[in-house]
Amino acid sequence: MMDTSSRTELQRHYDAMWNGAFPAAARGDIDCDPHLAAGPDPRRGLTLIARPGPALQARFDALLDHLAGAEPHQYRYPAADMHVTMLSLSTVTDNPAPHLLRLADYSACVRAALDGIASFEIDFDGITMSRGAVLAQGFPRGPALQTLRDRLRAELNGQGLGASLDQRYRLVTAHATLLRFVAPLQAPQRFTALLDSLRNAPLGCMRVDAVELVTNDWYMSDSSVERVAIMPLAAPASGGGCVA
Repeated sequence: MMDTSSRTELQRHYDAMWNGAFPAAARGDIDCDPHLAAGPDPRRGLTLIARPGPALQARFDALLDHLAGAEPHQYRYPAADMHVTMLSLSTVTDNPAPHLLRLADYSACVRAALDGIASFEIDFDGITMSRGAVLAQGFPRGPALQTLRDRLRAELNGQGLGASLDQRYRLVTAHATLLRFVAPLQAPQRFTALLDSLRNAPLGCMRVDAVELVTNDWYMSDSSVERVAIMPLAAPASGGGCVA
């Protein structure tokens, strides 16, 4: 299980997001994504992700049904697009060619970082939000995800591939983005009251047995994702309790 201090620290990150965005959203002050409204996103990046299983996807989808009932004009992630970012190796950009030319080098870095990393689990408890999105709060069990990220950053930097790492912020959470705002809220107070009622809702867990290296648009749209490789993790020393 995730140790108490690590979970508390991660919850602080989610709380800070919530506290920064929730009062603004209650006033209708949100950031609507202009790219989603414009159609398919031509930008591309390179990302290491993990996918939730069908049971957890279904729970996420049921939560989105509730949100869509209150605000039907927002963008909900289809089940095929749901994911957790292990690390963004190359930030989504209009000019991805320099990074995509070195796919073999990126793949080698990922394989080196994965060596000896055992499969692990992520618990999803409650939601948080930013000014532009609603997210499921993920809490990894044990240090495997942090170890993987640290190793991967070191491998990429060692190969001269770390220039675009953590450009927007240093990734420490294990969230899954579920909804993005694309239109003004019709009833901001009603919608934020609904979000508040779901703030601590248990959602389930996912077991990360393998990771995917993909090229992707900003939204991890299934129509745009191209899989570079699927890489399995080592078997754990003992079985976990997550079956989702």
